[in-house]
Formats: sequence, C-alpha cells, structure tokens
Amino acid sequence: MNIKGIKNIMAVAFLGVATLCLTACDNDSSILGGSLHPDNPNPQQSTEADYDGILNKIYGNMALTGLTGPHGSSDLPSDIDEGMSVFARVVWYANELSSDEALCAWLSDAGVPEFNRGTWGDNHALLRGLYYRCMFGITLCNYFLDSAPSSIDDYSHKMAEVRFMRALYYYYLMDMFGNPPFITQVSAEAPSQTSREEIFNFIESELKDIIGEGEGSNVLAAAKSVKYGRADVVAGYMLLMRMYLNAKVYTGNERWQDARTYAEKAINSSYSLSTEGKNGYTGYQLLFMGDNDTNGAQNEIVLPILFDGELTQSWGGVFLVAGAVNADDIAAYPTGMTSNWGGIRAKPYFIQKWFPNNDAPAGTPADLKEAAGDDRCLFMTQGHELEINNEDKFQEGYGYIKFLNTHADGSETHNAEHTDYDFPLFRLAEAYLTYAEADARLNGDKVSNSGLEYIKALRKRAHANSNINVFSLQDIEDEWSREFGFEGRRRMDMVRFGNFSRSRRIWIGGTAAGGTLPDYRNVFPLPSSDLTANPNLVQNPGY
Repeated sequence: MNIKGIKNIMAVAFLGVATLCLTACDNDSSILGGSLHPDNPNPQQSTEADYDGILNKIYGNMALTGLTGPHGSSDLPSDIDEGMSVFARVVWYANELSSDEALCAWLSDAGVPEFNRGTWGDNHALLRGLYYRCMFGITLCNYFLDSAPSSIDDYSHKMAEVRFMRALYYYYLMDMFGNPPFITQVSAEAPSQTSREEIFNFIESELKDIIGEGEGSNVLAAAKSVKYGRADVVAGYMLLMRMYLNAKVYTGNERWQDARTYAEKAINSSYSLSTEGKNGYTGYQLLFMGDNDTNGAQNEIVLPILFDGELTQSWGGVFLVAGAVNADDIAAYPTGMTSNWGGIRAKPYFIQKWFPNNDAPAGTPADLKEAAGDDRCLFMTQGHELEINNEDKFQEGYGYIKFLNTHADGSETHNAEHTDYDFPLFRLAEAYLTYAEADARLNGDKVSNSGLEYIKALRKRAHANSNINVFSLQDIEDEWSREFGFEGRRRMDMVRFGNFSRSRRIWIGGTAAGGTLPDYRNVFPLPSSDLTANPNLVQNPGY
C-alpha cells in the first residue's frame, strides 16, 4: 500500500475504531456477543483501544465501507468510489463479469465496461477499490496482532481468527493480483513485493498453525463453537483446501492430495448440507435468502459476509438482488425488495449448463428449475432474450435470480431497500466438489466411487439426476458453475481448468462477436497509484 494509504489507515486504527461503521452497531456486535462502544464513544478522546470493536471491523471490512452506512466517511482515500469498494461487490465483479457467467448493462459505472470486454488496465476503478480494500483489512489485522494484550477475553481464539482473516485477505490478493506487496506488521515503510509462491507458503504456514498443526498456541475454535459469522477451524480447512486445489496455478506444483485431505476434514465436521426445504423453498434456495442465518442454511455456511437491511447497510449486498431484476421480473417473481436496477444478467454459456441446445422455455425461476429438473436453474427467461447483441440492454440475456431478500419463515424483511441475506463466502458444498475434482485428478481424470458420492449428494440435494456412474473433469467444471453460479468465484475455476484465456466469450474486445483473452490476463494488474507510490513494486507482465 502506498505511504499515504498507510497513514490514512493507521490514523483510523490508532483512534481505536470500535464499530463495523454503519448506521447502527447492535447487529454487528452480535458477532462477538458484546457492546462495541467504549465508555467514551468519541474516538478522539478514547484512551484505550476496543479490541472487540477492531475485530468486528476486520470482519466488517468484507461488507462495509466506512463510518456511515450505506456510504459516507469512507475507510479508503476519497478518490476511490465508496460504493464500488465493497469487498463483496468488487470480488464478485472481478470474478463474474470477466468470466462466462455474467454481463452487466451499467456501462456508465466506472470499470464495468472493462470487465465486460476484458480490457481492464492498471488504473481500473473497481480493481483499485478491491486492492485497497484488501490492504486495508490487512492493516487492521496487523494492528490487532501487534497490539492486542493477552488480557482480552478469549485471546487465543481471537488472535487465531485475525491471523485467519489476514490470510484470507492475502489469499484474494494472491489469487487476483499475483505478486502484491507483503507486510505483517504496522509500519510506515513501503512494503516489499513478494512472489505468489512466497505468499502461498506464508498463508499455508499461518493456516496450519491456527488449525492446530503447527507449534503455535493460538488456534481457531472448534466447529460451530463460536458465534455465526466468526471463523472456526473448518474455515481454516476450507481456505487451505481452496489454496491446494489451485496450487498449480499459484506455485506450479500440484497439491491434489492435500486438497482432498482438507476437503474431507471439512466434510467430516459438524457442518452439513442444507437439504431440507421450508415453506415451499428448496434446501438450496434457503442458502441465499434473507434469513439464511436462521432458516437451516447456517448449518452449511461456514463463513458468511454478514448483511442486515437495517443495521448493516452497504451496496455490497443490494446489487445481487436489485441488479438481477427489472420491474416486470419482480412482478412475476418477488425478491423481497422494491429496488429493480436491471443490470446483471447471464451470458448464454451459463444457461447452456442446463439447456445445451438453447431450448430453455419462457418462464420464471420456478418454471425453469422444474423444466431443467434442477433447483439451481434459477433463470428468468420470460421477457428476456438469450442472445446479447446490445451490451447495455438488460432484457438481452436471461436473468439469474439466485439471491432473495425474502424470509423463508414468512417474517418481514428488515428493509425493502437493503438486503438481509448473508453472502456465503465459504459453504460446505465447496468441500464436496473440491474432494471430487482432486479425486479425479489423482485418478487419471476419473472420479472414484468416493468422489462420485459427493457429486451425487449435491445433485440429489438439487433434485437433479443423481443416477450417474461416470463424471469427467469437464463435467466437474460444469458442476462448479451449476452449484456456485453467481457466487463470485467463476474466474478462479476457469483459470484452474485452463479456460479463462482459451474460451471465446461474447463482448470480449468490445463487440458482440467477442473473442479470447491473452494468458497474462489470468491475473489482474497492480494499481498504477501504488506503483507510483511504492518503488519496491514491479507491474505484472503484460500490463
């Protein structure tokens, strides 16, 4: 991070940031189970840091942007648009709009056309927001780890959680930017640049230590023994298995056996798939609803990004509901929100995972999942066209209405303009597919019986055909898209399968005919602003 950025961030940290920085804090304090307010709430006069508050801020950095919600008093420099620096939102844009799943019609939003067209550069507004959001999170983690006294309540678990969160922020930087700056202590010195492999090794060492496989005494809590929203040991397993599954991309070395091992650890934990429906909603749909913290889906969600329509407001959750529909769509298929921005829709390749012959019927998500025989086929096709010949016309391209603000128990949403659902950053189904893919790669591209059983379990949960005896790697790549479509990870999976730069996609290059991307775009560029401020950094090749 540039020196100005460090000084700005430390000015906040040293003042003892003690809230998740939105319109109210009571919902956010429930993560830790205590008040976030020190006796004197004025940070200019507070003499002691509120470490529970700082821990909440570390988690809240994934959902929130500043001291006033849904925007205002941003954490980041003023030249970074606050609404476009929400971690959940910019991670989604970077991984979905660049992939074969989503296209966005909001061409006046800085950075959106470049993601659609594969023309992002080192001054890209959204990538810059993502980069600095991660670095801000790392700075908060470093501050906590440098200064938290052992006298704070539950010291060991909290130190381990902060190390996990720092590893998580570094993981996203490593995955998307390749060779970011690296620093593990609060300092005004310009950080040095570190290779992707070195960051991989650091994250691996940290995670192994805090899951109890190292020599350290600070370990993550047992599964489900801390409040929903906090990282436990299964979150550590999940991040390790994700790293190992992609290890060949990051380091050049395959780690399939390790990916399978840690996936199995997660599967054998007390988390379980959301299989039981409720009030007409399927077990799969419960995962993406406004009450997914209480409707049973919380048994599958290992680590969520928390939102609440009244108490945790930001644009990081709203866009996935409001952006996926127009007024006609919500009249036919209510989403629990009045907002209908009409911008995000599916590229044809995505629905072809269910209808390869482009013969999807006209209808709502309720109709399409029935026609496909798969609860995950949540497309709005009525009033929409399959082909996208106009980049800015929302009706061209099918809608994909996966995230809802409605509550499965029939209770009222907290706010019709802001979302209640928690974004599932890690959920157990990822361990099922990780095991199956790693298993196939270890067995000559053929899934063994044990791996096949996990695929069958996911398909059975979705009421899809689970009477399968053979599943190829290509089938597994498609299953990743079917199971995790629009969940902000598609680019990563395409890179691992070698298809991100190989597969032809519409609007790449700026025309409806589309094109392919060069290999160097498998990673994003470091922001030019940081290159200018930090002489230790060298730009990624190709940019």
